[in-house]
Amino acid sequence: MQKKTLQRLLRVTAGEEPPDKMIINGRIINVFTNRVEDNLVVAVKDGYITSADERPALKSSQKTEIIDAGGRYLCPGFIDGHTHLDSMYPFHEIVPYALKGGTTCVVSECSIVATTCGIEAVDSFFDSTKGYPLRCYFLAPPETPPFPHMESAVGLSLPEFKRVLRRKDVLGIGEGYWTRIVEGDDRVLEQASFGLTLGKTLEGHGAGARGAKLTQYAMTGITSCHESTTVEEALEKLRLGISVMIREGFVRRELAELKGLKDLGVDKRRIMLVSDVFDAEMLCEEGYLDSLARRAVECGFDPIEAIKMMTINVADYYGLRHLGAVAPLRHADILFLSDLERPFVDHVMANGEMVVVDGDYTGSARPYDYPEAMKHTIKAEKVRGEDFLISAASGDKRIRVVKVINETITRQEEAFLKVEDGHLRKDVARDIIPIAVINRNDGKRMGRGFVTGTGIKEGAFATTLIWDTGNILTAGSSEEDMALAVNRLIEIQGGYVISRNGRISCEFPMPVYSLVADYPLKEIARKTKELDARMAEIGSTLPRPFLALQTMPFTGLPFLRITDKGLADIRAKQLVPLFL
Repeated sequence: MQKKTLQRLLRVTAGEEPPDKMIINGRIINVFTNRVEDNLVVAVKDGYITSADERPALKSSQKTEIIDAGGRYLCPGFIDGHTHLDSMYPFHEIVPYALKGGTTCVVSECSIVATTCGIEAVDSFFDSTKGYPLRCYFLAPPETPPFPHMESAVGLSLPEFKRVLRRKDVLGIGEGYWTRIVEGDDRVLEQASFGLTLGKTLEGHGAGARGAKLTQYAMTGITSCHESTTVEEALEKLRLGISVMIREGFVRRELAELKGLKDLGVDKRRIMLVSDVFDAEMLCEEGYLDSLARRAVECGFDPIEAIKMMTINVADYYGLRHLGAVAPLRHADILFLSDLERPFVDHVMANGEMVVVDGDYTGSARPYDYPEAMKHTIKAEKVRGEDFLISAASGDKRIRVVKVINETITRQEEAFLKVEDGHLRKDVARDIIPIAVINRNDGKRMGRGFVTGTGIKEGAFATTLIWDTGNILTAGSSEEDMALAVNRLIEIQGGYVISRNGRISCEFPMPVYSLVADYPLKEIARKTKELDARMAEIGSTLPRPFLALQTMPFTGLPFLRITDKGLADIRAKQLVPLFL
């Protein structure tokens, strides 16, 4: 902050200059005292709160705008402390929905855009968030990709990573998978060491880390984790000084399971409530962090404690000195709530300007003009159905099969497949169908195998929206339909394609970085529902297909995955042969 700015704000507080705005008749939610304070006047100048007093020494002016809160609660703007806004939809499309949902600030990962398209795309993503009333901070993407010996990605070099981490709007290092870190991986420890030197946070991904392994994880400087699924796991992290982020969003909802933390007398300042991303459907139908506040109250959290988990706790954790409270020298990011027990947002002030009035967004959300190069990032050549066939000598062959357990977990199963015309023959009747991951920049680099648990009987899908590599995933009951879907996906430069009996039945284009749809959020939500419906038409029994397809090759979770290099045993951290 410049000295002149501080002097000007001080003159307003001292009554020597008029504020730009004064909010009267509001009930301030004080996140420092856990109280509601009545009969106070909030003064705003240049986007900052200059005072929140009962009888402020304010100099009035005809230019000062008086805002009557009408007895509403004045709440700090919500901060989403962990999300992923580098895929699915463009940033400018989330702005109105986030603000209507009381969210004035977000902290976003950018790992998928980094692994998919590299530093140029990361710079483009950063630039796409500027100039809007929704504040956006970032986390530098480590481990791009997580297992280079098992999967291919563009990623960032160490110098590029360090350049990103030095940025003032980059608050820390994004979630680092604990297995890579505790093993002493040179690349990851170099990143962590640099982050510690800069005084940045180190976000965790500690799913499954307990006991001695968790202690080793903490020893590397990890400051938070959003992967706790039980109260016991959360307590173990809190005990080691690791802040707990309760995840309640698109990927998982864990608030109901972790609500027991409120009754254990722990220091709740180290507990945050985050989304880990909302998809377009959720944003259109549920709201944003306002819906998490309501859910937390329903789970028994005190309303002010629920609010603190998305305001001051997040601001203090990241060192965001000017956010998180309705208090002097904080940004004037203020929510007007009509009810504390059921916190619905009536109005929103962001940086001193009213951007939501009576639930309607009144600000601007000009579309960002992405560089043309970022819309043409898939270089792989088109494929043929025979490219998915796997050669084998005659006789029944015992093989590994990827078994889909739920929308995020896979396991290894074994099966015998017959050989026909020199190739393994799929067995659609037993739900064993071909699956492949194609390198997005070199179609000749392809991992092939078989998957069960999809239910697909009459068609195929292809997608580039897969976590941590952005390569091309395809599976189906017909190799020809797989090729059709992949080739159309290459033509539209990313997203989802479903084919059925030689025809394209669904297209969900995401041409920006091959990860982001470049059209309105409501249309993205509609296409998400259409995708799920069209997957059902080809026989899919996958739970939540829009998510399940993204995670199927994801090496950050167990157990058996497929990448462009082949089958990967996540626990053993090595590629394994298809044949047993």
